[in-house]
Amino acid sequence: MFCAISGKVPRRPVLSPKSRTIFEKSLLEQYVKDTGNDPITNEPLSIEEIVEIVPSAQQASLTESTNSATLKANYSIPNLLTSLQNEWDAIMLENFKLRSTLDSLTKKMSTVMYERDAAKLVAAQLLMEKNKDSKDLPKSSQQALAITREEFLQGLLQSSRDFVARGKLKALKWPILKNLELLQAQNYSRNIKTFPYKELNKSMYYDKWVCMCRCEDDALHFTQLKDSKTITTITTPNPRTGGEHPAIISRGPCNRLLLLYPGNQITILDSKTNKVLREIEVDSANEIIYMYGHNEVNTEYFIWADNRGTIGFQSYEDDSRYIVHSAKSDVEYSSGALHKDSLLLALYSPDGILDVYNLSSPDQASSRFPVDEEAKIKEVKFADNGYWMVVECDQTVVCFDLRKDVGTLAYPTYTIPEFKTATVTYDIDDSGKNMIAYSNESNSLTIYKFDKKTKNWTKDEESALCLPSDTADFTDMDVVCGDGGIAAILKTNDSFNIVALTP
Repeated sequence: MFCAISGKVPRRPVLSPKSRTIFEKSLLEQYVKDTGNDPITNEPLSIEEIVEIVPSAQQASLTESTNSATLKANYSIPNLLTSLQNEWDAIMLENFKLRSTLDSLTKKMSTVMYERDAAKLVAAQLLMEKNKDSKDLPKSSQQALAITREEFLQGLLQSSRDFVARGKLKALKWPILKNLELLQAQNYSRNIKTFPYKELNKSMYYDKWVCMCRCEDDALHFTQLKDSKTITTITTPNPRTGGEHPAIISRGPCNRLLLLYPGNQITILDSKTNKVLREIEVDSANEIIYMYGHNEVNTEYFIWADNRGTIGFQSYEDDSRYIVHSAKSDVEYSSGALHKDSLLLALYSPDGILDVYNLSSPDQASSRFPVDEEAKIKEVKFADNGYWMVVECDQTVVCFDLRKDVGTLAYPTYTIPEFKTATVTYDIDDSGKNMIAYSNESNSLTIYKFDKKTKNWTKDEESALCLPSDTADFTDMDVVCGDGGIAAILKTNDSFNIVALTP
């Protein structure tokens, strides 16, 4: 028999009639004095109710043998041993009480967390049912069913959590690239800003679609690709007549194409049927510089942001809209980037201003990340791992670790060596760990890979690829990678070339 408190063979065993459990007499009596309850069942128990057990000769022998041999060896100093035993009993009793308290708190916490998650799930389900039912009602009824901003944000948070719960995204491993194919140059309209569109495939890889647009008076010509093999060209009529060109083009789920025209006028176009689905005017006194429709989270709305930091969500189907952050007076952003879980939005400008907004907490101020003003930010992207924010500057790469304090670098700021001798353009893939740089001086593409052990970028000597000597000087680059291979889009001011890279 063993004491339920100390886990040791008791020297003076007793029985609690409430739990029918064996204890060390001194430990149980002390516990009853402190609490008045049985340690196991928590029922009321008095010292008088405790039943002493007279061990048999065999049990006494076992007790004697299992207790420390030191007891026999030190019988000459019984007072010291008694003192040590009392201290040990006190420690075991306190330890038992702490374990009991911890078990109780753990059960209560589990219950509270379960009830909280259940309530959020019910709220999100009700929100989805409201949105579904409102589509079939007249406008006056839709207004009556309009949800509050808090309810909308709760639905956004739950939708994001559901997406994250689907599992960890897989990273595409780059092979050693030894061959390339330079495709024919095509024209595009540089003054039209396009944003990459990400689509989660069945293998839990993110397909990143990059789109280049050439605008004519009555038509829009799109070249879009997600890897070196999947390249498509689409032509659609320009919804606006009179030579008015869009300033921003972005894709959304369900074949939706978002076209932003001057005056913050947004046209939603079905890219399959070329049918105009909706015309929306965003009520903002400032210029919209970013809009995007997430393919997995909150798919009934798209997000937009203006150059002063106003951030809103707009419904594809009706007039529902929610402002989650208001404009600032001390900034002027030029572009933005949305985190994969749709809860963080980075807004930035070339002169080193980089602010990150928490979209689920409208009352929380944005976090400003320190970037050198002379660095000239080209692009900001959130890595697919979810905790890196990569900042591509003219000559340097800055990477922040979002798990740590604001401004903490994931690795030291990196300067590409070729910048010392030539004009180079580069881009980093969405894993944040592979880079392609193009040198206009040597007409060569160089692969760099991030080394986790050294926390630095290393040049892949086996993957240096040369383009024809008469290739144009390029000023910008986009990298895409998917199941069909890796491609680099090299841009001049008015044309671009696609370079298909293969092992």
